[in-house]
Formats: sequence, C-alpha cells, structure tokens
Amino acid sequence: MSKKLLLIALVVLLVFPFNAIAKELKFGVLPRLTEKEMREGFTPLADYLSKELGVKVVLVIPKDFDTWRKEAEARQYDFVYTNPYLYVLLKKAVPETEPLVIASEPEIGDDIKGTIIVKKESPIKTIADLKGKTIAATDPGSAGAYLVQMMMLAKAGIKKDDVKIIFEKKRDPVAEAVLTGKADAGFVRDDDVEKLKVGAGKFRKLAVSEPIPNWPIAISKKMDPELAKKLRDALIKLKKGDLKTISVLGPARIEGFVPVKDKDYDIMREAAKAVGAW
Repeated sequence: MSKKLLLIALVVLLVFPFNAIAKELKFGVLPRLTEKEMREGFTPLADYLSKELGVKVVLVIPKDFDTWRKEAEARQYDFVYTNPYLYVLLKKAVPETEPLVIASEPEIGDDIKGTIIVKKESPIKTIADLKGKTIAATDPGSAGAYLVQMMMLAKAGIKKDDVKIIFEKKRDPVAEAVLTGKADAGFVRDDDVEKLKVGAGKFRKLAVSEPIPNWPIAISKKMDPELAKKLRDALIKLKKGDLKTISVLGPARIEGFVPVKDKDYDIMREAAKAVGAW
C-alpha cells in the first residue's frame, strides 16, 4: 500500500470509528411473549433505529430467558431490551452495560407491578394461604412474574421451600395452569391480567406488588460513545402521543421512553437479595 493510500485509510478510521461504521447492530430482546408477538412488536422499532443510526439493526429474539441471558453475558448483543432483574444481573456480569432509557407503557407508565392470581372461586384468601401450595410462574428470571411475587411471599413469612413452583415460560400457560388446577395460584405481571387469552374474569387478584422500574433499553457491550449517544437520542426523540411514535412503538405496546440511570435499579437489586436471587 502506498503512503498516500495508507494516509487516507488512517484518516477514514479516525473520522469513522470502527463501531460507528459497523455493518449491523444486534438488538437482543427478552422474549416475554411468543417469538411471533415479540417480532411483530419490535420490528418497527428496529427499522426506525436502522434509519436513524445509518446502521442495520438486526432484531434477535432468543427462544427463552436463559438463552437471552447467556448470549447477553457473552456480549453477543450490541444493545438489549430486558426486564429489571435481568438488567441488574447483566450489569453485574458485564460492567460496561449501561441503561439508555426506560420504557413507558400505556397502562402502567414507567413502573411495573407483579400480581398473584387465583381462580375466582378459589378458597385462597391471603398470601399466607399459599403455604404448601403449587404456584405457576413464567420464568425464574422474570421480574414482574416471579421475583417480586417471591419477595411478597418472603415478607408474609413464606419461604421458597414452603411452596412448589412450576415454570410455564409465558403468561397464558401460567393462567391455564391455574384454571385447570395444575397450580393453585399464578404469578403474572399486573398489566397482563387483562390480556389473558382465557379471560381475566375467571381470576381474582390475590395481591399486587409495589412498583419497580420498568424495562430498560441498555447498551450491553462496548460501543463507540458517539454511536451510543445517537442511539439514546433516537429513542428519546420518540415522544408520547406523536404519530411517528405510535407507528414505531405502538405494536410493542410502548408509548415512549424516558431517561434512566443505573442507580434507579437499586430497588431491584434489593429485591433480588431479599429472596436469595443475587
């Protein structure tokens, strides 16, 4: 290579950092719902970010929470959308992880709550009545459909060994398990109760948790600072009520994003410690 060509190459690298001219960015989305539902919900956001960043954003939806966590901790994603609990675990395992924004949802805003449901006619009246019972939950990594409810049980004096937990992966199988008698109670996100396919009217809310910060979008491995800022700005630009925002975020049932700091999730760390999940 001639000195002239070498000089040109060096100038290009200085002006355009490697990460900024990457061919694609992998966006790892935690699969709270089915792959079809998640892909339909988040493809418009991935397309929007591709245009805003000038880099192809590839939507990655793993088969389950465990796969997402392994791939995220192996730095296979450039940025992620995840629940509060798995965010703090990822931050612990991959220190360079940084939250950019927090999702605001139509029904719940910037916070999420967990609910314990039982059949409408169930004799179970209090959390204390769950001792010795079988409970269906989505996944041990779920903040709003396992962890906060286990913290509620702990506060009521019920230890993990006092109940039998079965994991059904998604919210609808949890509800079906309760309805068929496979489980005496179920853990789901509070805002998911009205969305249950078998019908919300067949259940009664036994208890609702205190609010915890909602799901963040976070950088999950080292990224060029300018590209990271561009990504954050593109997300913050999606304002609640704007027609563009509705078209981009509506399918994902999100109405906008607000700024967030890592310390906002200290309450999630405390909850995890309280139930031995930290």
